[in-house]
Amino acid sequence: MTKTTKTKKAKTKRIRTDTYWNFTDDENGLYFDDIYNGQNEAYYLETADVKKDWKGKPKYCWRVYSKKTHNPVDSIRSAKTYRLSLVWAAYTKPSFWKHPEKSESLKKDIPTILTKYGDHCRHLCGNSWCCNPRHIRIGSRTSNEVDKHFHYFLNHIDPSVRERFSQALPDLLKSQGVW
Repeated sequence: MTKTTKTKKAKTKRIRTDTYWNFTDDENGLYFDDIYNGQNEAYYLETADVKKDWKGKPKYCWRVYSKKTHNPVDSIRSAKTYRLSLVWAAYTKPSFWKHPEKSESLKKDIPTILTKYGDHCRHLCGNSWCCNPRHIRIGSRTSNEVDKHFHYFLNHIDPSVRERFSQALPDLLKSQGVW
């Protein structure tokens, strides 16, 4: 009885050139700009949720969808869609902000979220898929965890729980900046 041996192919590590990290902030921002303007071949942007802040003002959550499947897309170029939107709001569309210093502050803060141990993107709306830059703040891991506790009640399946929490604690919602 003879054994057949399999020849092993030489393993070469695949080098990715299509990821967020292989593009400049300007290139990533322009890519999201095409999505925002409806000109991207693969993706489109829609309002997927509307929430009210502590004052009752509506806040519109954006979500990216595949043009091919019409399913939600949570990452593009191997990065979360909200990361691309932050770069877009800072570099490509600084006029998105009412105050010019907001885009400058964002440019300064974006590098702090590049590592696993750095700052986090806090979703003030509680939707982790939301890519509206107005709904995202860069902050500490601790602040992000506190937000999650608020969002447990603000996004509760029972509408009466959501309503009671919002009505009972508007001062805390305002101070934390969540809705």
